[in-house]
Amino acid sequence: MKPIVIGIAGGTGSGKSTFCDLLVNELKDLKVEVIRTDQYFKKELPKMISPLTNTELDDYNHPNALNYEPFMSDLKALIHAQKAHVILIEGIFTLYFEEIRNVLDLKLFVDLDADERMYRRIKRNIETRGLTMEEIADYYLQAAKHREKEFALPTKKFAEIILNGNDLQGTAKNVIVCWIKSQIIQSSE
Repeated sequence: MKPIVIGIAGGTGSGKSTFCDLLVNELKDLKVEVIRTDQYFKKELPKMISPLTNTELDDYNHPNALNYEPFMSDLKALIHAQKAHVILIEGIFTLYFEEIRNVLDLKLFVDLDADERMYRRIKRNIETRGLTMEEIADYYLQAAKHREKEFALPTKKFAEIILNGNDLQGTAKNVIVCWIKSQIIQSSE
């Protein structure tokens, strides 16, 4: 049985990882694999010149930051192994590449206001990466915000379902879980 492959995209701090984790929790009775594009950043990141400060910065938000070949190799291996019922792919580049979109059975985009996403990013990076508020805000304003507008946010047009990043626990989660389970039932008949 071919696994159901679902892509979860959205801007930084929108709730992609949170929604992915919610789905994994709700689908405990199924074999679920998760691929996070953040785990595939190149060691040598592309550089960008900040439009605000003219400073050269590492560019985590450019598609070239994704180590694409290993990512696709791992994704194809998971699909062909047919050991998972569901494969969730989450990250800002999930809907960017056509080759990835072509293997997705469902394309989701988590949408949330930019100010709230920046707040979430600051809170997360202080807690998990030990960065200061100034470091996080500076990088976001000098680099991430610009690249996000250029590359991540426009991929919303490829989504089949757009989720509200402030309301991922209720109806949105239930609808997606029901859809997944119905697809599994249909494919097993």
